[in-house]
Amino acid sequence: MKDLDAILRARQHARGPLVLATVVAVSGSSYRKPGAHMLMGEEGWLAGGVSGGCLEADIVRKAFFWTSTGPRLLRYDSTGDNAEDEGGLSFALGCNGVVDVLLERFEPGPAEALAFAAEARRAGRRSVVATVYRGPTNVVGSRLLVGEDGTEAGDLSGALRDAVREAAREALEAGRTWSGPCGGTDVLVEVVEPPHPLVIFGSGFDVAPVVTQAAGLGWHVTVVADRPAETLRRRFPQAHAVVSAKARDAVDAVPLSPRTLAVLMTHSLPQDRELLPRLLPRALRYLGVLGPRARTERLLAEMASPPTPAQLEKLHAPMGLDVGAEGAEEIALSVIAELQAVVANRNGGKLRERRAPIHSEAPPPTRKLA
Repeated sequence: MKDLDAILRARQHARGPLVLATVVAVSGSSYRKPGAHMLMGEEGWLAGGVSGGCLEADIVRKAFFWTSTGPRLLRYDSTGDNAEDEGGLSFALGCNGVVDVLLERFEPGPAEALAFAAEARRAGRRSVVATVYRGPTNVVGSRLLVGEDGTEAGDLSGALRDAVREAAREALEAGRTWSGPCGGTDVLVEVVEPPHPLVIFGSGFDVAPVVTQAAGLGWHVTVVADRPAETLRRRFPQAHAVVSAKARDAVDAVPLSPRTLAVLMTHSLPQDRELLPRLLPRALRYLGVLGPRARTERLLAEMASPPTPAQLEKLHAPMGLDVGAEGAEEIALSVIAELQAVVANRNGGKLRERRAPIHSEAPPPTRKLA
């Protein structure tokens, strides 16, 4: 739900009826994965997106007509020359995949799916938005909203609610969005994560483009350095938080979790001598060190206790992907690209060497719920 914040902002200022478009299933090549959303008003496209631009214009043009009698599932099949929805309408398209898009009138309310997910994100919790997109007419568009704290909302009931609840809990445990058969219907089970937390230790000029690019991706960025907090706020206005602390105190001064992406960009050997031994034992998703491999090997060799294999597994030094980066902006691109690969569980290789579709769906839970 990278478009979640933009959609909620657009909703606040919109007037009149709204339509929400959601990618609910994908087969083959696609620009967006299941869970991509687009909000439309009668005046046109407001926020979000469901493709790279090839589907939006057609959907916007006809969305209100299509949803006049209820939710509508539209199938864009571009493996041939046409695309068809389940009602038989055809459209000329261009890519090489099948995309199912659910269109529905958007009714804001306390149990509305996007508001539920946004509140969980603000609280730093994961949630699941499970949406029925194919099945009996009276349940298409129905939802079950499940928070990792156990909260629930939605309009499903009976055996279908039980089946979807089980699927939602398994998806939360696996941390994986999927769509497919569940309880005699087809359901999109979307795991909504809080923003990825990125903690940057350092305040040099090369930190700024890392902050800018990460903030642009919707990540939560914290800058930690031995400088006055006001100086850090002026230098990094796009950072969500700044922490003024000496290197020996910095690790304990900032919240760290197994989801945290931490990078050392101090350009100071003495500071990294303090920081690296304190960060390695922490449960982090990623720990990167700027600088040549020999520099980090020297730091590791100087540690009182040798790092364990598990600690070295999360350590990236030198950090970043090999894209021939030179200069602050290019290095930031290299670092952010590697971080994105880590959070997406990809290896960061060339797409032309990937044999599976780029957005191939994760399989549903192993337990049969249909």
